[in-house]
Parts: sequence; structure tokens; C-alpha cells
Amino acid sequence: MEQQMSHYLEEIHSSDMKSLDYSEAIAFYKRGIETDPTLMSNYWHICLALLLQGQESEAKATWLSVIEQADDIEKINAWTLEIVELLTAEAIKCEAISDFEYAQKMHGYAAIARGEAWKKVKGYKFTTDWFIENLPTWERYLIHLANQPEINVLEIGSWEGMSACWLLDNILTHESSRITCIDTFEGSVEHKFEYDDSYIKSVEERFDFNISQTNASEKVKKIIGNSQDLMRSLPFNNYDILYIDGSHLASDVLTDAILGWGLVKVGGVIIFDDYDFQFHDSVNAGQDTKIGIDAFLKVFNKKVNIIYKAHQVIVEKTLY
Repeated sequence: MEQQMSHYLEEIHSSDMKSLDYSEAIAFYKRGIETDPTLMSNYWHICLALLLQGQESEAKATWLSVIEQADDIEKINAWTLEIVELLTAEAIKCEAISDFEYAQKMHGYAAIARGEAWKKVKGYKFTTDWFIENLPTWERYLIHLANQPEINVLEIGSWEGMSACWLLDNILTHESSRITCIDTFEGSVEHKFEYDDSYIKSVEERFDFNISQTNASEKVKKIIGNSQDLMRSLPFNNYDILYIDGSHLASDVLTDAILGWGLVKVGGVIIFDDYDFQFHDSVNAGQDTKIGIDAFLKVFNKKVNIIYKAHQVIVEKTLY
């Protein structure tokens, strides 16, 4: 069957991937699971086949359902290593035949698998996850800052602390590195439609708990309030990373970016989240996040280098 799977992989490059049917491979590995439920490679090959069919959510659900069965950290780490090795091997195969787009996807899935394992191993309490899909991008563009001394991050909008925790665990590992988190902990405009008041009021408590799980609480400065008031008193030319993920209203995003401009060092990066976010209510129509980000990029185009642009936008500050 391994040869059959390899045959399917070769077909990707001579056919429309969406037209291929990996159901036979999935059925084969499911039979393997029935025969030996402890052979983890069967699960990982099912995940791979689902990914090759473009069924990302199903692949992720399969991966998570298996990880939930792990009863200790060693199993989580071992199982994660297995699927990461499989995905990385597929990425290398794609690179060998110059299919770099699909290779990047496979590397991305591997990063997401590592991220899901990270959350479980650390025992974080996240009730929402808008961050993990960004890990391939963050690993690629921020990894050079890992364990470097005196790296300072300013985060606008922290919610339950997932992005801050990832930074503390993976980038801000030097004892001299720090992160400042600004949030009202009252939710943004769109949250008023999604969550009740009791849930919103519980977010700060989960942020505090999750930060404590990093064992690096001393590196975190939490400031409660409106970013547009608080940023005016922060030190200039101080931050290596500015992450803007607070209010998604175009006017607020633009204001956060302008106020944050002087706070970021030359050579530092500004990360905008939710470039593709749209408001569907009549009150906020015309205030989509993209409008604010595009306005900033237009005005500062001579002073920034756009290094990534998709769901998130990452720019390097090249001039003061």
C-alpha cells in the first residue's frame, strides 16, 4: 500500500489534485487501524490522504481525535514527531520536483501539528483558536529572533493569550526578552454579536491562567485599556515586533498602526491580523480591516518592505 500511496502522490503533478480519489488509501489504513489500533502510522497516513484531497478540517479533526487519546506528554511528543516527519517527507518530495507551493503547504501542516501538540502539552485553556493557522507564517518570519537578547514585543489585542504564550515559549526565550500586552478584555465590536457578557468577562481570567502556564509571567506586562490611549505613553524605538490584532474596524487598525509606527525599531516588523476580515452588519459596513491596512501601506510604502501578505500582513520597517 505504501507503493500505492506513492503512486497517488506522483499523480498530483500530472493531474488536477481535486480530481484524484484517495478514498481507497483511506479505506486501507482504516482497515489497518481495525487490525492494530496501536499502529499510529495508519492514522497519520489517513491524515495525509485527507490533506491530499483538500479536506483540511477532516485531517485536523482526525489528528486531534488521536492526540486526545494520549495519556502522557511522551506520547504526545512521539506521535507529533511521527506525523511531522511524514508531512516533512512529503514536502521534500514536492521540492525535489519543484512543486514548491505544495511543499510549503506540507511544511505548514507540520507547523500546525506542532502547534496543536504544544497547546496540549502545556495545558493551556483556550476556548477559541484564531491563531494556530498562522504558525507556518510566524515560524518562517520570526524564528530568527528566537532566544535573542532584549527582544521586545508589543501586542495589541491579546484575548486569551494564545499568541503571547507562543511567543514566550518559542521566541522570547532569552531571559531579557519581554512582551507588553494591551487589551480592554471587553471584546471587540464583532464579539458583541458572538458571545454573551459572562463569557467576555471570563476572558481576562483565562489570559492570566495561560500566561502563568508559560512559567514566564515576569516577562509579561499586561496593560488594560484602549490601545489608542495607552500607546501614546509607551517608549519610542523600543519594539522589535508590533502585533496589531485588537479592534478590526478600519479606522482603529489604521490608528493603531500609526501610533505604533514610532514605537517600532528600524528593522522591526509590524504584523497585521485578519486582512480578510469583513463586517456584515449595517452599522460597520465600509469599515473592513483591509481598508485600514491598505491605507497604512499606501502612506508608508516608501518606509516598509512587505514580506508577507495573505490572511495576515507582515511588513518590515526599513526607514524611520
